[in-house]
Amino acid sequence: MGCLSHRWQLGYTYNFSLMLRRLIGQRIRRRPITTAWTHPPSTPCHYSMYTHSTTRPTSSHKYIKLQPSLQTSRPLWTTSIPPILTPPVIFLGLLLGLWTWKCFWIIILQNKLLYLSWLPPFSRSDQISEYESDCRPVQWEEKRIRSLDGTTLAVCQGRIPVARQIRKRVLICYFQGNGGSTPLRLPLLSQVMRTISTEVKDQETEYIIVALSYRGYWTSSGRATQSGIERDSQAFLNWVSDTYSTPGTDLRVILWGHSLGSAVASTALSTYLSQQTSTTSFVPISGLVMEAPTSNIKDMLISLYPQRWLPYRYLWPFSWNTWCNTTALERLADCRDQCEGPSIPPILILSAEHDEVIPPHVAGQLERRGHELGLDIARIDVPRAMHIEAPMKLEGREALVRFIVQNTS
Repeated sequence: MGCLSHRWQLGYTYNFSLMLRRLIGQRIRRRPITTAWTHPPSTPCHYSMYTHSTTRPTSSHKYIKLQPSLQTSRPLWTTSIPPILTPPVIFLGLLLGLWTWKCFWIIILQNKLLYLSWLPPFSRSDQISEYESDCRPVQWEEKRIRSLDGTTLAVCQGRIPVARQIRKRVLICYFQGNGGSTPLRLPLLSQVMRTISTEVKDQETEYIIVALSYRGYWTSSGRATQSGIERDSQAFLNWVSDTYSTPGTDLRVILWGHSLGSAVASTALSTYLSQQTSTTSFVPISGLVMEAPTSNIKDMLISLYPQRWLPYRYLWPFSWNTWCNTTALERLADCRDQCEGPSIPPILILSAEHDEVIPPHVAGQLERRGHELGLDIARIDVPRAMHIEAPMKLEGREALVRFIVQNTS
């Protein structure tokens, strides 16, 4: 009975496999059913991995055991690596692959990582009214202008209302850094305006601050790119010249850029002056303030990632953002050397002693390069100041106001 039962089970198994193969469209050829005996003839009805027919074994039957092959082939790339080193090699390969993948996305998404208009969160939804209590008596309002390519830009204008006759107007054009929105900076700009109002005794001079929001920042449309921001800064200076130049009023303009904004301001100044000649009328620039300036993208990456084993500091050749204050200074020297070019305004470098973003040697390099080019450049180190604190400290704010007043008197 045991052998008959086993034969029935084998037939049922074969029929079931045949049905499955027909269902998936495969044709098979009937082969004789073979089984194997696992034990000598003393236990005839126990089957395993021994090849033989389904009949009862006799003394003439030979038992052949089918042993599985214990030899497995190794991949080609591991044939020369000892087995004990295979796990570390795989781990290092995965680590290198992850670093390469991250560097690739840093290059692709460099605009998002450089122009941090989304930090802090919800900064693009800021309103001027949220900061009015910290800005009094300076009154701020939002204005809309058009960039050279038609992109809509937001500009914050701050002034202290006066009821007297104005003979001279001083415009301070502010270029912000790469993070946050313009309203976040209104309390700081208002503090500078209050200091100017207490220091200046000339009642016929009006001081106004206008702060540009680059494309992609605050309520400005578009996306931030270097070429787009350069067009925005040129349109901003043209708008200032057309809007605030009135008959009978002497207009003076000061450019003030912070961090990455210092490169935007210096580049805008060099482009603005290169487009002017002795036969064209334009508003002269009376001074340039470079607060916590950056030298170039390479130095910025090195300062952000000082660890030599990190690959990020070596990615600067792949950057299509090439903001460079040194190049802007060289372009200013070229404008001065032209016979019909305008005069180059004085430059103030306002650096922070404890700057956590920009290395302390950058300001010294820019100052030395400016002296080599023969520019009127000076540097003031604000003690105990961090990256955004130079105008907040009394020494820095007084130096900034003194530079503005002296060059617009």
